[in-house]
Amino acid sequence: MSATRVALGDAEFARLRELLSRTAGLVFDDSRRESMGYSIGERLRATGIADVASYLEEVERAGSAERQRLLDEVTIQETHFFRNPPQMRALRVHVLPELIRHADANGRRLRIWSAGCSTGEEPYTIAMMLRELLPSTAGWDVKVIATDISENALRAARAATYGSRAVQLATAAEVARFFVAQSGGRWTVRPEVRELVELRHHNLVRDAPPEPVLDLVLCRNVTIYFSRETTRELMGRLHRSLRDGGYLLLGHSETLWQVSEDFRLVALGSGDSAAFVYRRLDEPAAERRAILPDRRTLQELPLPPERRVAARRARSRVELPRQERVETAEAIPLSSVRDALAAGRYADAARLARLAADADPLRSEVHYLLGRALVDSGDDAEALPALRRAVYLDPEAGLAHFLLAGALARCGDRAAAAREYRAAAQTLARGADGDAHELGGRSARELAALCAQLEGQLSAGSER
Repeated sequence: MSATRVALGDAEFARLRELLSRTAGLVFDDSRRESMGYSIGERLRATGIADVASYLEEVERAGSAERQRLLDEVTIQETHFFRNPPQMRALRVHVLPELIRHADANGRRLRIWSAGCSTGEEPYTIAMMLRELLPSTAGWDVKVIATDISENALRAARAATYGSRAVQLATAAEVARFFVAQSGGRWTVRPEVRELVELRHHNLVRDAPPEPVLDLVLCRNVTIYFSRETTRELMGRLHRSLRDGGYLLLGHSETLWQVSEDFRLVALGSGDSAAFVYRRLDEPAAERRAILPDRRTLQELPLPPERRVAARRARSRVELPRQERVETAEAIPLSSVRDALAAGRYADAARLARLAADADPLRSEVHYLLGRALVDSGDDAEALPALRRAVYLDPEAGLAHFLLAGALARCGDRAAAAREYRAAAQTLARGADGDAHELGGRSARELAALCAQLEGQLSAGSER
């Protein structure tokens, strides 16, 4: 049966957003109206409720079971085992071995929290790495607590059986060691991995952390759905629960600038294994206050030579007529690429972005979206050409500079990454706030400050 979308009016969409914000802390901007229309259409079909107004009355009713079903519908997204390879390498090589050494000297107790675990791929991935690093847990108290607000997601996590797409980033050796093959190309996580994971229903906005003392929290691609104030409150709770020296991992586009000063951003690894993570700080705030450069300072920094050439080229380029390409370009609306990205369907997003780029090769945004899809799927090297095209066509594309810098750093080109972080800081500081919704509601100036810090770290060659 094909999906049914309902057209949400301004008042209906505002009412729905207020409900989701109040009950779950979720923030959806207008770019999600179409995808939310599909979610509501699916729930109308499933419940038999006649119209949107009646449905909203039902989910607003105290004790409504349908409210949880709506949350299940709008929060579940596709994910993968070993997602974000640079972070996985940092965990395997740096973070987890350090946590194990610390636990070995302090009662052999280890607590890891996968916050917003979706269908379980992330916590099971952590458990697999723990099995590699700690073959025997006899005499140890090791637990990976995995939580989510979606009962449907938790139900899938408990089943622990996945399709081939979910294991596409795992090596053949990892699949053979940690999965049991099932019919139909499906894979079930082995019991020795599952026994390390404890699944719980949890509301990040309303509920306290699941353990009073935590060693590591993974909260990846979760805060992008929260307001800044909700994120600030959540980070305060995480800081109070993490032990001194504990680690916090966020998604690649998530930042704590102007949210929390209680964590230090650190670079782990080098070359293609470099990743940025956060650590809880135990020194006084005055010694760790981040420097937030003002817009004037960033604007006065000279552009790197190649960026000056690109900027002149962009200013002198004749605007080509676009009418000949309109019908073909409209066949692949960029909203469909963004919807695929929001749902975690990175292969679909990349395919659609490539089609859009073929139809309109001089449009910077399509190359940026292609690069973003490839970065999110862990393919930094393949993302580089698309992101380079994006910044060539539009030297003021700050987010494209930001993604390109991160991909270059993870591919080992630290000098080029530093230049791109500098370009990103400069362009974002000029006030290009148009893509702020992609940063979870944070401002371009905040991301500019983060880029300036990362540029400084890379230029100095520091690995704190």
